[in-house]
Amino acid sequence: MDNPAATPGAKTQLKTFGRTRPSPGCHTLDLSVVLDAPLKMNGQPSTFADIYRKLRDSKIEKMPEFMRDAYGTDDGEIELSGDWPLLSTMRKLIELAGQGVDPYRVMWFYYDHDSSRDADESYSFFAIFNSKVVMESCRFSWLEPLILKREPDSEQIWRSHQYFDEALERYWYRRFYTETTAGQLMVLRPDEPILYFYDRPQTRDVLRELQTVTMVKTYRLLWVTIPLLVAIVFPSIRDYMAIAAVVLGLDVLWRAWATRKVGQH
Repeated sequence: MDNPAATPGAKTQLKTFGRTRPSPGCHTLDLSVVLDAPLKMNGQPSTFADIYRKLRDSKIEKMPEFMRDAYGTDDGEIELSGDWPLLSTMRKLIELAGQGVDPYRVMWFYYDHDSSRDADESYSFFAIFNSKVVMESCRFSWLEPLILKREPDSEQIWRSHQYFDEALERYWYRRFYTETTAGQLMVLRPDEPILYFYDRPQTRDVLRELQTVTMVKTYRLLWVTIPLLVAIVFPSIRDYMAIAAVVLGLDVLWRAWATRKVGQH
């Protein structure tokens, strides 16, 4: 990024996120697609690369407000103008840089897709830097330049390396779903979106549990009445039937105690 061929020029067709959902896993920053993209800084023609470098190296005192891409810096206000997808991407990168985060050293993990009634689409990532989540939800529009790339699998010298890489991705997804607000909301959403490398907790069907337990207790009580009826019909084996009824009755009492908490939360 320090030596881009940055010359303002005519608009070029940038490769965007488009309508194909990113693959789950770790993505890294690749600004090659936007280096020469034209923007204006304080009314003067410039490029994405030059402006990013300028803002990155400045002390950001104020981020842009809604509908106005003006950055307050220690060198004064820097106002940008140009295509909104480029401005949106710039804002995300400078927001990280303003926190002392080097976007090139960030691991970006895709986790959600959304669409609007206006046919817009967006893709959400969480960002990891220095072994912690620095941004829970970074949303890219389908029209924004494709600045994140998924590194293709390469042949490792050591056989275990690829498995450690996969384990690292699983580790961060599971931490995201358990330790961040955005991740926990993904788990709790009633529409049950895809969770990557994480098993959604199964909810208990309390009503079915109660019905099953009640049915078992009813059948057991019926078995208690059978020896009693036999004792009435055949008085000669009354003592044996009484013993059988007591044993079955104790079984009913034991099951009632063992299932006393079914249906409780």
